[in-house]
Amino acid sequence: MAKIFDVDLVIEKVIIKEVIKEIPVEKQVALSGTIKGDVTVKGDLTVEGSLIVDGEVSCFKIK
Repeated sequence: MAKIFDVDLVIEKVIIKEVIKEIPVEKQVALSGTIKGDVTVKGDLTVEGSLIVDGEVSCFKIK
């Protein structure tokens, strides 16, 4: 209809594509001192010496 009546229409197209990916981050921690924040260990954790915990420790064994 716009061509028949010679009307100029402004057409605006907005395309937004958002991709969110979770990327695992390998982080080495200090062998002495304090680790602040959450720590997840995938694999074995061996402690030779003392493990001092101020708070809670959770352990799960999945078969």
